Amino acid sequence: MKIITCLIVDDEPNAVQLLEDYIQKIPYLMLKQKCYDAFEALQFLEKEKVDLVFLDINMPKMSGMELAALLPKGQCIIFTSAYASFALEGYEYNALDYILKPIIFKPFVQAVEKVRDYFQAQTANKSFVIAESKKEFMFIKSDRKHIKIYYDDILYFEAQQEYVKVVLANDSPVLVYKRMKQLEEQLPSNFIRIHNSFILNNNYLDFIVDNHASVKGEKLPISASYRAKLIAIIENNTL
Repeated sequence: MKIITCLIVDDEPNAVQLLEDYIQKIPYLMLKQKCYDAFEALQFLEKEKVDLVFLDINMPKMSGMELAALLPKGQCIIFTSAYASFALEGYEYNALDYILKPIIFKPFVQAVEKVRDYFQAQTANKSFVIAESKKEFMFIKSDRKHIKIYYDDILYFEAQQEYVKVVLANDSPVLVYKRMKQLEEQLPSNFIRIHNSFILNNNYLDFIVDNHASVKGEKLPISASYRAKLIAIIENNTL
């Protein structure tokens, strides 16, 4: 398992100490440095790279948001703050998570697990370049018919109780009696699970904003548990 190197940036010594204690409890995390303001963090990052920055938002001189805007594209960030109102703005910087203060251990673990998943997804995505046999179509059993559907024509899948709705680019949706988990295991790599109820075709993903993905003008929800994998795939294909 990859060791994830960390930087803490927070002007509150107690918060820094708490995060340091938590980091030491997670075997795949390694603390590289503690900084007590944004300028100190910038000086450190000019010389060193880290995988993950725990970044406080409310700091004097330069806020965490202002610092995030100066960090390299693709830098993994977990924002920390006592104010929940900053959470939405934090996701504009592709933060993988947002932890409310006072920080307790369970949300901390959940946040760093998203970072771990992010790096695992990046590795899997890069190694995937080894040839997958190209699947072009699938047959779907619907209303006593076996319907041939080309993967390139599928926008997304949506769970509807015991059925899955297959939403197509240029045709009416098709209902199939199948579980999302079973379906997900059969799909090519360009199909990404973004929610318990949604799998999208990455070829039709226009953009993501906040916790939604836009697919041909439709907004699909992105759940926190799948966000890290989606961001990893996007970052891996970003210029």
